[in-house]
Amino acid sequence: MRHITQVDRTLWALISRLEGTELQTPYTPKNSWFRIDAVDEASVSITTLDGGSTITLRRAAFQQTLDYLTQHAHSGEARAIAIESSTKPEDAGPLCQAARRQPDGTLGTRVITYILPILEQCQAVAISRMVKPTTTWLIVGR
Repeated sequence: MRHITQVDRTLWALISRLEGTELQTPYTPKNSWFRIDAVDEASVSITTLDGGSTITLRRAAFQQTLDYLTQHAHSGEARAIAIESSTKPEDAGPLCQAARRQPDGTLGTRVITYILPILEQCQAVAISRMVKPTTTWLIVGR
């Protein structure tokens, strides 16, 4: 059972190809969209299309997301995890908290709702958008 677990050069190259792409956040009924503006060696810059906010997604946050899913065996739909994103760090679920953890241990801005659709486009994760709670899991390859 294989799945993408590292934000290596190959995965980052796939993410780089998404520059200019508009993606939807995981919870479909909210219909929130964002655009990938730029990708450099350390981060992805996005703009939310509903409010025009610019957000920087650290490369480390992508790795932290994959690490959490791997360490807790969330591979395949049967082992899906609820995303549980929240603007308030104290209300965020464990996956959301893992993605937003800063190098100093504090919890930064909510980023999981942008990281997961990007990883989905790279076929690293799947998202079940039409159920509540919205769930995600690592895609199992051959």
